[in-house]
Amino acid sequence: MPVTEEVITDLAHRLITAEQRCVPIEPITTLYPDLTEADAYRVQMAVVTTKVEHGDRVIGRKVGATSQAIQQLLRIDEPIYGTLLESNQVANGETISLSRLIHPRVECEIAFLLGEGIVGPGIAVADVVSATQAVMASLEINDPRTREWKIGSREAIADNGITARFVLGEQRLSVEGLDLPNTTVVLKKNGEEVASATGAAVLGDPARAVAWLANKLAENHQRLKAGEIVLPGSMTPIYPVGAGDRVAAEFEALGSVSVGFA
Repeated sequence: MPVTEEVITDLAHRLITAEQRCVPIEPITTLYPDLTEADAYRVQMAVVTTKVEHGDRVIGRKVGATSQAIQQLLRIDEPIYGTLLESNQVANGETISLSRLIHPRVECEIAFLLGEGIVGPGIAVADVVSATQAVMASLEINDPRTREWKIGSREAIADNGITARFVLGEQRLSVEGLDLPNTTVVLKKNGEEVASATGAAVLGDPARAVAWLANKLAENHQRLKAGEIVLPGSMTPIYPVGAGDRVAAEFEALGSVSVGFA
């Protein structure tokens, strides 16, 4: 039986309320087990539309589940995507209040700033490189509104890719001449290294994740726009954070980016 617009609206309301009150909800698939991934993207769109109607602004997109481990966790065989809103962005070095989050985890990414729009299908890595104005260091804070991280692909998609906050570094570099697959990052938590990786951890090349996104959006008659930020997926595993923690990602060539929690 097709999922009605009333169900989509109800689920979007539940997710927004959970985020506003910082009180997690049960997995939405326990309420509506027939929900498909296409339905989950409808919920995501309803969440974003509601927030924009209340004064927020779309400033980019994100790709999630670009690693095999996360795809296995979500029981999917391709990435997912979400939308970046102005309210999600915090300044480099800022301290975030945990009172506004539920159970956050942090990951590091190479962010893309698009100088030109990208319209799929048929987009390849070279098209992404050509359209990219600059790349930057970034951290993303994921925070599913589902209790105890009990998420599958439909929960993650409906919850806007579980994005809560993101941070961009100040240094912007042209992608020309950069070897993105071999660009390294060291993730530090309270000054201690917890992980290191290269851009190849993201589908072999972060630009390939952006190409995937453009082609996937085209299936839903959407596109990447000039001026948007794209987070292509995490280079490292995601790490939980608590009060007093400070996390920094130190990138080769791209500089560093950090965020604290209190």
